[in-house]
Amino acid sequence: MARNTSSDSAVDPTAQPDPPKGRLKQLVYAYRMTKDIDPRLPVAVFGWGAGVGVVLFALLFVLLHGNVVGIVFAAVFGILGGGLTALSVLSRRVQRSAYSRIDGQPGAAAAVLEQSLKRGWAMTPAVQFNRQQDLVHRLIGRAGILLIAEGDPNRVGQLVTAERKAIARYLGPDVEVEALTVGDDTAAGQVPLSKLSQTVTRRGLRGRSKLTQLQVSEYAKRLAAISSGPMANLPKGPIPRGGRIPRGNIR
Repeated sequence: MARNTSSDSAVDPTAQPDPPKGRLKQLVYAYRMTKDIDPRLPVAVFGWGAGVGVVLFALLFVLLHGNVVGIVFAAVFGILGGGLTALSVLSRRVQRSAYSRIDGQPGAAAAVLEQSLKRGWAMTPAVQFNRQQDLVHRLIGRAGILLIAEGDPNRVGQLVTAERKAIARYLGPDVEVEALTVGDDTAAGQVPLSKLSQTVTRRGLRGRSKLTQLQVSEYAKRLAAISSGPMANLPKGPIPRGGRIPRGNIR
């Protein structure tokens, strides 16, 4: 009797395949995925790689007087330099395409910071939100307390104000709270998603210390009480388009 292949074995056609194992396979996978949304990728990668390789070969060929040893060294260093340049260009393009895939999705800023923040900050995602899926994330570190707002600029201001009031209620009105808004309008002071990690990391590592380590630890414990509501159960990463936010305590 024929086996019944029901919907239990159905595969979601929109699901992304898992990245392959092995560095070379992952490199090829990243190249193919990026090429789909960046048609100029081959020109950029091979153009920069070949250009740097040729320049290095020519310089070393002239400096080493064009003898046999000079030709060998020039060829080896030209190939190595060109290859490293091509990998660097590919890495930047892959990162840029990854940002473009999630740019505009609710939770994109939190996803970027979750992957990139290593030192200087501790983040609590989605401490404020509304029905339109505008979000505010809270960071705390030696450089102070920083709010990251993403969404419509005309709406996130209310969320930032609400979080400032909540922080003042728990920590006191004298605690300084800064805010950044993620967006493409740099003239209005917004920070593009592609530069968010760099901006926040620079503040954490090079900014003026406003809090002691003891204050950071104490403030983080107090502020944990603010995030004990339904937002604590939100999944990490960007929320898919059309996704729903828990209705409890929606502002």
